[in-house]
Amino acid sequence: MNDLAQLTLDEFLDRVAGRTAAPGGGSVAAGAGALAAALARMVVAYSIPKNESTAARAPLEAIATRLHRADEVLRALITRDATAYTAMVKARPPRGGEAGRETYQQAVLGALAVPMETAAAVAAILGTLDGFKEQANKNLLSDLVVAATLAAAAARAARYMVRVNAPEVADPGLRDRLLSDIDAIVERCDAASRSIESFVAGRV
Repeated sequence: MNDLAQLTLDEFLDRVAGRTAAPGGGSVAAGAGALAAALARMVVAYSIPKNESTAARAPLEAIATRLHRADEVLRALITRDATAYTAMVKARPPRGGEAGRETYQQAVLGALAVPMETAAAVAAILGTLDGFKEQANKNLLSDLVVAATLAAAAARAARYMVRVNAPEVADPGLRDRLLSDIDAIVERCDAASRSIESFVAGRV
């Protein structure tokens, strides 16, 4: 599958809207996370003081680097989700058949890995923004809270993509761990988002 992140916005939206299973919810969740990362990067860029020493700029530049890495991961996950879901559908064995079960399980785990990574990436963004919020440029606090809100929504969306495919995991212990892990990630995301929203609410 071609790199979906290279499409224009109009092209990507039309691909999502088309009568095809992929790109679907997982790609959209990753895309929402990438938008949150991009907006967060803008806030940090405007918060790095131009006339300060290198030492004074270094902590914010490190934050910018972390957000850039998360952004790159999420952009890649837009396509990876569509590819992994397509592979899972193709690997599904005939009803009642045993042939190909192991291959199908590997495909299921591959499809589940993408929303798990999406949620982990946006959790990293939110944790970074929560620690950064008091240093943010005061003129961009609304952008900060939009980035946080969108990132938290991306994590919750990713959780649904995990939940919908988790029943296909044959190992009940692994299935339970995946569900527990995604719930814990989303809880962290929601907590960080609320912290940022509370901070901004008293200042705008």
